[in-house]
Amino acid sequence: MTSGFFARLTHVQLSRPWWVVLGVALSLVPTGWLASRLSLHTSFSELLPDDKPSVVELRRSEQRLASSSTLTIVAESANTAALERFVDQLTPKLAALDPALVSSVDSGTRDVRAFFDRNQALYADLAKLREIHARLLEAYDLRVQRAAGLALDDEQSDDGLELGALDKELAESTQKARGQEPGKDGYYIGDAGGQLAAILVHTPLGGFDAGARELRARVQTLLAQLEPSEFAPDLRVGLTGDLITGVEAEEAVLRDLTHVGSWGVGLVLAVVFLYFLRWRVLVGMGLTILVGCVWSFAAAKLCVGYLNSATGFLVSIVAGNGINFGIVYMARYLEARTTQARAVAESLALAQRETYAGTLAAAAAAAVAYGSLAFTNFRGSRHFGVIGGVGMLLCWLATYLLLPALLVLAERARPLSTERGTGLRERLGGAYGYPFAWLARRAPRRVVAVCALSGTLGLAAGVAYWAHDPMDYNLGSIRNDPTNTSSAGALSVRVDRVVGRLGQDGRAMIADRLDQVQPLVRELLRRRDRAPAGLRPFQNAVSLFDLLPRDQPEKLALLREISERLERAKRRGFVSDADYTRFKARLPASLRELTLADLPERLARPFTEKDGTRGRIVYLVPSDGESVYDGHYLARWAEAFREVRLPNGEVLHGSGEPVILTDMLLSVGREAPRAIAISVLGTLLIVVFAFRAKPAGWLALCALLLGLAWLSLAIDVLRIKLNFLNFIALPISVGVGADYALNMMKRYELVAPSGRQRVVLDTGGAVIVCSLTTTLGYSVLTLSINRAVRSFGLLAAIGEVSTLLAAVLFLPAFHEWRRKRARQR
Repeated sequence: MTSGFFARLTHVQLSRPWWVVLGVALSLVPTGWLASRLSLHTSFSELLPDDKPSVVELRRSEQRLASSSTLTIVAESANTAALERFVDQLTPKLAALDPALVSSVDSGTRDVRAFFDRNQALYADLAKLREIHARLLEAYDLRVQRAAGLALDDEQSDDGLELGALDKELAESTQKARGQEPGKDGYYIGDAGGQLAAILVHTPLGGFDAGARELRARVQTLLAQLEPSEFAPDLRVGLTGDLITGVEAEEAVLRDLTHVGSWGVGLVLAVVFLYFLRWRVLVGMGLTILVGCVWSFAAAKLCVGYLNSATGFLVSIVAGNGINFGIVYMARYLEARTTQARAVAESLALAQRETYAGTLAAAAAAAVAYGSLAFTNFRGSRHFGVIGGVGMLLCWLATYLLLPALLVLAERARPLSTERGTGLRERLGGAYGYPFAWLARRAPRRVVAVCALSGTLGLAAGVAYWAHDPMDYNLGSIRNDPTNTSSAGALSVRVDRVVGRLGQDGRAMIADRLDQVQPLVRELLRRRDRAPAGLRPFQNAVSLFDLLPRDQPEKLALLREISERLERAKRRGFVSDADYTRFKARLPASLRELTLADLPERLARPFTEKDGTRGRIVYLVPSDGESVYDGHYLARWAEAFREVRLPNGEVLHGSGEPVILTDMLLSVGREAPRAIAISVLGTLLIVVFAFRAKPAGWLALCALLLGLAWLSLAIDVLRIKLNFLNFIALPISVGVGADYALNMMKRYELVAPSGRQRVVLDTGGAVIVCSLTTTLGYSVLTLSINRAVRSFGLLAAIGEVSTLLAAVLFLPAFHEWRRKRARQR
């Protein structure tokens, strides 16, 4: 049935090749449009399932949290007064921008300073305030006694009430409440590698949002209209902030994808050309893999909808793996057409008939290897598996649908010469497979013995590797290189020295109601204090209530009495006007209890939600001396606030990067063995079906097992640890590695024992080129700026080389050794 289908397909490709090419070209219109609509999501939360509690809580928190990023305008000049004028004129213009782009503008601490100046006595230390109250009342009573002639110490002067010492002590006490105010004179102005001023524009946008570029453009327009040079000749302006660095990060990721993808496709096609040394082959296979990739990513749009940080680099991988089917087909076609001098129709039919089963089995094995990832609960690997698995089948379909039609058209334009020559192409024929054929023929027994010994060592290394924890807990190894710091990133470091790093490493936890906040903080602090010394999960838990004065009722009672006694002293002439005015300024104008609504916007902003609600957000600050890139510490931190039960029985959930990354580590540890097991089982079933349980199939499986043992040995020697991306290379190596052994054994079945040496030269050479293209598709990932992508490329390339050597070295040596033993018998 299958042979009849391919016979009819070959007939159509021979008689109407243009119709086939036109049909494929028309298919690129909708599929190309779909592929172009793919977006890139780089958040780590995109790698976990949507129903994961940490992801659900993160989505809920993101909907409630206000400003998601900051655009910072930085002005540099040696003239401080010019910087202040520049800030004063630009700030209202920024605040007038569209609220959809700008949620607030922060140009300094002037409002915070004014707030503390008005309420400084409420922030004074309670014990000090009691002392001042007692001394003031005692001094007043003494003055009253003197005025009445009842004082016992008649030698003391009867001058006015002395408030200087009390005023100084109150000022010193309240000064601590203001903390280390950033900037200078209420502006964000300081000397950080040069005098600079900063204005922080808070926005609900993220660096990857379309409106981020619009906001940047509007700010640049305002700066151009303001003409900074008019404030001071040396005044220069730049932009930074996480919004700008986010935009630059997106551009860097897109450049990285383009750079890696173009190198991958280019090197794959270069290998193909060097093997076949025919331009028509290069063009035909280039067009075929282009169609396969477009179809694959159109399917990705339909099946998944977007690319994440794990699937963004699949272009070079799909191209490197998907072109293998065309290489095997083309090698067989050219062998029939040139070496055997067969006609075009006969060569096409022969290539179709003798390669489709092996390549389809290889495509299915690769699809199963990718598809094994689709059965995991880790969304990053699941998307990778869906796109890669579907891509393998579509690349195989593109090969057997389009490539024969292109060959027919090329033959009509300029027929291939069937005469054997002595040129470079002929001299290089079989060169790829010759070293392995020579070694297998020269010392088959030794090769088999070495393979068996090293395979046993590899299996032992694999068992030891999985017996110990194989996960990489250094989370710095999954991020971009720090050397890829942009100009905005460098400027941000200077701004941090002036503005401070407020809340940079803290993680937010949101209560449902305001009355839950203080019980939540108390429970979190109880968990922190209960931890053993040196293993505290976090340093502190901070809420907006911590910014209100403590012990307000008692302080207000003291201040009311101080104020009342001061007024009486003023009326009786016990204090001078200057002392009265200075001391009165230390007291709040309105002696009432401060609430969350009274706090300045700059102080309340980190604790304010999108709807304007204040105070339900609690920040957890990481422990001193601990790194947020240490997976072990992050897991300890995450477990401390992932789920918190309040005294009344209510449960609140936390999320954010600590919980998300911890869940990623746990998911990879659970899902990697499952994905490998599914890949092995699926490959076993495909091999059994393809070979009908013949000995050749079991021998192919032995070669695959040997390649995986060598991979385990390399992992152990190189001390490679698993992360959220590189673990994908393990199940893929099973299916893709089976490709080579399958094709070799399928060709062995079709030739007589006397012709098996030629299999290593012809099919083995094609298999080596297949592996080279796939290896290059993986190897170019080591050019990425992302360390996780580089580790995946390295591990996958090692798996390719291991399984290839098992197919082109062990299998020929085993056949030769068995043939010699049979002859000896």
